[in-house]
Amino acid sequence: MNCPYCGKETDEQRPFCIHCGSPMPQAGQAVQPPQAGVPAPPPGVGQPGAGQPPEDATRAMPAQPAAAPAPYAPQAPPPQQYVPQGAYPQQTMQIPAPPVPGAYQQPAYGQGPYAPAPPGGYPQGQYGQTPQYQQPYPAGRKGSTVLGLLALIAGGAVVGSTFLPWLTVMGLSVSGLNIMTGTSGLGGSGMSFVLTGGGTVFFTAFFSLLLGSLIMIGGILMLFRRRIGGTLAFVFAIAAAGMASVNIAMVYAKISGTHPGVGLWMFGGAAIAALIFGFVGLVSSGG
Repeated sequence: MNCPYCGKETDEQRPFCIHCGSPMPQAGQAVQPPQAGVPAPPPGVGQPGAGQPPEDATRAMPAQPAAAPAPYAPQAPPPQQYVPQGAYPQQTMQIPAPPVPGAYQQPAYGQGPYAPAPPGGYPQGQYGQTPQYQQPYPAGRKGSTVLGLLALIAGGAVVGSTFLPWLTVMGLSVSGLNIMTGTSGLGGSGMSFVLTGGGTVFFTAFFSLLLGSLIMIGGILMLFRRRIGGTLAFVFAIAAAGMASVNIAMVYAKISGTHPGVGLWMFGGAAIAALIFGFVGLVSSGG
């Protein structure tokens, strides 16, 4: 059987031409000749290939170009859900991350190294009791009993030297009180303070009474205030020791036939002792 389109002989059992792929007329169906001016369809275009049924024919579709990726858009964080809290907020503790191996770890500010407990543990005292600490000296005590009494005794010795012999003339003793009142025959009348004549300067017992009393007042103050009482005793003792030294020097240098008596030596020695006690109280700590 010849194909009505290409005119070539083909198998009449097949529904399509094996040469051009055109459909073959079925039995009892008139053959439609091709229209003039319309070329026969090329083999395989729009029709299934030779030897394939029409239902198996597929149409080739052009490949679609790959779609461009969508621009990056940041995603919003998911909304936080409200978590109900209890009546009292719970405290959280952040644990620091472990240090990197090999890195130098500095101690935190204000924290010292951990010290292990001593052998036997820490001493446990009774609960609620504060340890009592005894003070070696009573609080507010600024005086000195010892220095005050010593200065007081030294001042009394200066005063007492007035009634003892200051001079010894041809075996006769003349007290400091007699020299002051003018009954010694060495000059002066009434109440004498200083005896002068022929280049002699002699201080009478008036100064031993006065300075000795002031030293005793300084000793009393040292019982309560060391520095204040020591200052007074030190100043008045300097004056007393100076006057006693002048009198002893004048007896040896200007007054012939006389010797210093026990009272005059006592005047000078007690004044020097009061000078030492006053200086110790002056340099002591406290008031």
